[in-house]
Amino acid sequence: MREGISSGAAKAVHPTWVEIDPAAVEENSRHVIRDTGTPLMAIVKADAYGHGAVDVAKAALAGGATWLGVARYGEARALRQAGIQAPLLVLGAVTTTEVDEALAQEVTLTLHNREALSLYAARARAAGQPLRVHLKLDTGMGRLGVLAEEAVPFATEAARETRLQVDGIFSHMAVADEVHPLNDLQADRFEAALRALEGASLRPRWAHLANSAAAYFLPRTRHDLVRVGNVILGIRIRPDRPLPVQYRPALAWKAQLVSCRRLPGGWGVGYGQTYVTRGDEFVGVVPVGYGDGLARVPGHHVLIGGERCPVVGQLCLDQLMVRLPRPFPVGEEVVLVGRQGAESIGLHELAILCRMTQVDCSTRIHARVPRITVSLR
Repeated sequence: MREGISSGAAKAVHPTWVEIDPAAVEENSRHVIRDTGTPLMAIVKADAYGHGAVDVAKAALAGGATWLGVARYGEARALRQAGIQAPLLVLGAVTTTEVDEALAQEVTLTLHNREALSLYAARARAAGQPLRVHLKLDTGMGRLGVLAEEAVPFATEAARETRLQVDGIFSHMAVADEVHPLNDLQADRFEAALRALEGASLRPRWAHLANSAAAYFLPRTRHDLVRVGNVILGIRIRPDRPLPVQYRPALAWKAQLVSCRRLPGGWGVGYGQTYVTRGDEFVGVVPVGYGDGLARVPGHHVLIGGERCPVVGQLCLDQLMVRLPRPFPVGEEVVLVGRQGAESIGLHELAILCRMTQVDCSTRIHARVPRITVSLR
């Protein structure tokens, strides 16, 4: 990610670019900690949902995050190589080589089954040093983890391995963004496991159950940490429910107009000629397409000159066409996600249009679209 470049400077260099505001991440992280009253594990997996993991991690830590969470070891490696030494949990499975790296880099791993227990213990003994782990329970997600009623025997087995340090225990909510009976059932199972572990003097320091949705909608799930990704980025938990006004989006996606022409009536636009001008119309071309990660569905709009304008014709791999209310000069700023004047297009709008989650939309933005840091205030 490039530092300190203005939107105008980006336009001079790039046909399309993503702007990331680290100050928004820092402020949002502070709000999460204040609003939940709980320490924060900032989730920065999948390159912080397309926002840039290193810069987002640094901003979240500056905002008071206690832990960082990633899905794969390669993501942890990138953070350590960037000089980030904060407590760091890999939420997914790892390879034998990655266990050795975790030992060397003091990265915490997820202990989710007996095969992992055998592997971790063997590599820690070979290295002659401790390996920190968080025990993963399956309370209803049906993904990784041992069943909640197995927590005590599994933790007892792990405690026999002197080189393993069981520093935490966690599970994951399946439907926390909905009113659903499974939410209370998962919370009950997790709490019962914690009580059993406490009774056996095996309760780890960090217990965490709440993802972004649970952290806000299900306070009983907060425990010792909340694991939040969406909200520190200013992304809504649900597309139809705005965040409190103090949270700010950290991402804007922009481009520049590369062509503006008056086309005669009856003129077809794009592959398949799915759009035909009704009369003389100004049609602009923007160098963004589905190869950049914009979903190839009808109904997109962009902002130009502070106005919302419809994308017409089928989205191309590298370009899109837009019907303009009047001529605009080549180089005019175009906003695909973000604010321009009084108008805005949020990730939640793309999610609804494309029938995806919001992080589907942000993580789909291709790496060929450069990320730059700016202030989006």
